[in-house]
Amino acid sequence: MAGREADFRWMEVQYINFYSLFMAYLLMAVRGLGYLVLAWTTVVLLGGFVTKLEKKDFWSLTAITLVLTPRVSADVDLKGKLKYIVESVVGLYRAIFATLNPNGINDPWLSRLLAGVVLLCHLLLAPIVVCPLAALYVCGPLLSAGISVWRLIERDYGVEKKQEADNLQPALIVLYSLATLQGLLFCYRFYSSFAREDLVKDVAEAYKMNDVNLVDEYLRDTMAECEKDPAFFKERNLATYAVGMIESKSSESFLSGARILDMLLEHVLDAEVKAKEELLKHALAAEEHALGVTPEKQKALTVTAADAEELTAQLISLASSSHVLKKLLQALDSTSPHGETVRGVAANIVAHLAGRTPLMQFPRVIQRIGSLLDIPRQQFQEDYRKLMEKGFVILLKLAADEDNCRAISNAQGVLSRIMAPVCSDLLHLLDHDAWWSTIVAASLKVMCRLVAGPGETGAQLRKQISRNKEAIHGMEGILNCCQCGEQQLHILSIEILTKLHTDEDSLSGGVNKQSRGNYIVMLASIFTDASKACSIRELAGEALVKLSQSENDAAIILKANDYVVHDLSNILLLHAVDNNTKRIIAAKILKHLYIHYKENDEYLNILTKTLEDVVPKVLREILTVLGLEGKETPLAENETDNNSYLFLGTPDIEAQQVGAAHDDNSNNKTFPRPQNDSRKVQAALLSLVAAIFDKLIIQDRNLAQLIDKISPGDSASSFGNKLKEMVMAPTNSEPMESCLSIMKNASKMVISIMKHNDSCLNGDFLKIFIQYMSKVCKTTSCLEGSMILDKANHGTVKPYSTLTSLVKEAQELLVTKEPKER
Repeated sequence: MAGREADFRWMEVQYINFYSLFMAYLLMAVRGLGYLVLAWTTVVLLGGFVTKLEKKDFWSLTAITLVLTPRVSADVDLKGKLKYIVESVVGLYRAIFATLNPNGINDPWLSRLLAGVVLLCHLLLAPIVVCPLAALYVCGPLLSAGISVWRLIERDYGVEKKQEADNLQPALIVLYSLATLQGLLFCYRFYSSFAREDLVKDVAEAYKMNDVNLVDEYLRDTMAECEKDPAFFKERNLATYAVGMIESKSSESFLSGARILDMLLEHVLDAEVKAKEELLKHALAAEEHALGVTPEKQKALTVTAADAEELTAQLISLASSSHVLKKLLQALDSTSPHGETVRGVAANIVAHLAGRTPLMQFPRVIQRIGSLLDIPRQQFQEDYRKLMEKGFVILLKLAADEDNCRAISNAQGVLSRIMAPVCSDLLHLLDHDAWWSTIVAASLKVMCRLVAGPGETGAQLRKQISRNKEAIHGMEGILNCCQCGEQQLHILSIEILTKLHTDEDSLSGGVNKQSRGNYIVMLASIFTDASKACSIRELAGEALVKLSQSENDAAIILKANDYVVHDLSNILLLHAVDNNTKRIIAAKILKHLYIHYKENDEYLNILTKTLEDVVPKVLREILTVLGLEGKETPLAENETDNNSYLFLGTPDIEAQQVGAAHDDNSNNKTFPRPQNDSRKVQAALLSLVAAIFDKLIIQDRNLAQLIDKISPGDSASSFGNKLKEMVMAPTNSEPMESCLSIMKNASKMVISIMKHNDSCLNGDFLKIFIQYMSKVCKTTSCLEGSMILDKANHGTVKPYSTLTSLVKEAQELLVTKEPKER
């Protein structure tokens, strides 16, 4: 204990613990001077000079001795000893009764009456005896100091000028001076006691504690312990104090400790988040070379963030101790003897700890947490509402772990409680009540995390949820309801339903074809509805992309309504900054429809005719954006400045972070956002064109018509030059994945032309094009490798054409083409 240092990062250590230590030392000084004064009066004066003292000094010394004796003789823990004084009255009564009834009279009524009268007399006389003693205990040092000051001023000690009395006057002066000093220290300690209220308020405000009494009790307890052992100030802070109270058997102490721990956790977690945000903000400002950004400030912020993280870990370690966490989890149970207030505070603490500490080591954890979702009939109060909200928060954090998801799946009745707000259609039955909207959103969040679970556990949960028809209908009802205006409800419903409808286990175990078809039609309606919120439309479109990759699903989308293809093409061709994401989605959907729809009917004719009109506009847009419209580049042009071309001018790709490969999610400030979005749109549009090129270019007439629509009067070779310019355009600040997509799709277009109409592109163009692409392949191998691994990690490995494989295919076609030209 002696080697431990006080942790100054806790505010109560700096304010309350040090104050308690200071007050303990003052009390020790007051008590020590009291002992010294008593020793001086009894041993030195009364023993050596008693016959030589004047009456004033004799009675003064006698009074000082009497008034100081109660305080000096009292133990340090006097308050603790007087704590049960009321109970001692019962013992007094029993003693009186036993005295008045020594032989055990059969009719003790008279004895009890007499005992009561005697007890009353004792109680009346007690104040006469106790009050003077209490006054002497409280005011003893003041009375002693007053007498001493009076005698120091008077100085009429009556000392005769004799040799044997030479030391009497100095002895009296020393005695009265010590008593006066004790009184001054006592007054100073009394004055310092007024600071405790401000200290308590400061600490309570810092931790945002509404109940100041909790901090005041901590101060009192710390002062009492420091009076016993001054080194105790190093061993105590609010966290350890709260844990100790939680471990006690008293329900009142448990509640007080839980409240303190809850507020501390909320404070330190919030401080940790703010410190990290401030550090990140400063780092971003440093990258932009903003004014006021210095290495010293960066270092200070780093230390602050590290301290906040360490305090959080320390507090969580204390709160996660097995005996504390066990009691908190027991308090969550609906059968717990604790009231709803205690359950609410315990739920707050568990919500802070969930996801940071393992809870499954304790029995019936999930059942106890699930009981928070139950609202007893006739008891729908604010406390139960908060318990339900906290229950969903805890389950949401637990659902991030596969083992916890398995426990939720296996726990009887817990999953049904989670889905109950959605299954019961509360929103529509209660006219979209705001609080129930919050509960439904919380339910959907937990469900969304459960259906996204990995492995067999995730598959089992998706199957369980998909079998619940009420839950499926509830989410579909939210999407169809115009009054469910909260975007979060729509977003969560789309995410859950999409996951269920794209999961093979769910499709085989619960979701039927009709439900899937209805959902796809619903998504198509949402995506093409301009009145819907942009975020909802984009999410619905992304879901539609996933659900349009089979023949049956493509047929459902095309037959959803008579205007779906027209609406998708309008979205595709709408030039607006806020429409870029929707354009990319529309391009992917049209691509999937064109690839997967096999029926030769009116719907295919409409789709084909629409795409024949769209492709020229799309290619013209891509070439225009790249600044290539109307420009010609000689086929034999030498690439004198490789830095102006895709990838050839980029730094060593292998030295870059893997995350840079996935530029669609990049926030790198070196990439201008509008330019990034534009490049992504071009990549998506070109992907659509490449997908349909094979079917459009069947005859020379078709190719000639297409080229004439793109650039009237241009030849096929001129179109090839523009294609070459497109992939070799300056792109020093472009995101790499989008550029790679453009080059791959351009290569596919060239291969399609070579396969179906080899007269459109001459050999010189093909040699230069393939030679350039071969150079690019050397710098894109790391990028493509990381992209393939990322897809594999997400379980979406499909036949994948790399740029290298496309270049090899083009080279092989070129070899077969050259003999014909000879």
